[in-house]
Amino acid sequence: MNAIIDKANEIFHWASSGSKLTYAAIGTGLIVGLILFKMFFKSIAGLFHSIGFSFGAGNDPAVAAEPGICTSARLKLLMILLLPAAFGYAAYIFLPTFFPTVFK
Repeated sequence: MNAIIDKANEIFHWASSGSKLTYAAIGTGLIVGLILFKMFFKSIAGLFHSIGFSFGAGNDPAVAAEPGICTSARLKLLMILLLPAAFGYAAYIFLPTFFPTVFK
C-alpha cells in the first residue's frame, strides 16, 4: 500500500512541475484527438468497428472486395494516432512564437 501511495505522490509531483507551455501543448493534442475521434468514430463502438475492419477484412472476401473499407479504416487509425501528437509538438514549438508574453 505504501508503494502505491509513493507512486501516486511521484505522479502528482511530476504533474505539478510542468510549465504552462507543456500543459498547453498536451491540451492541444488532446483536443485535436477528441475532435478527430468524434469525426471518425462517433463512439467507442465505432473505434472497435474500425479496428475490426482494418485487421479482419482479409478473412471475408466480400468485405475485402469492397473498395476502400479496410484502407479508410487503417487511415483513420493512423491519423488518430499521429495527428494529435503532431499538433501537440507543433503547439510546443510555435506557441512561444505566437504568444511570447504568455509562454516566456
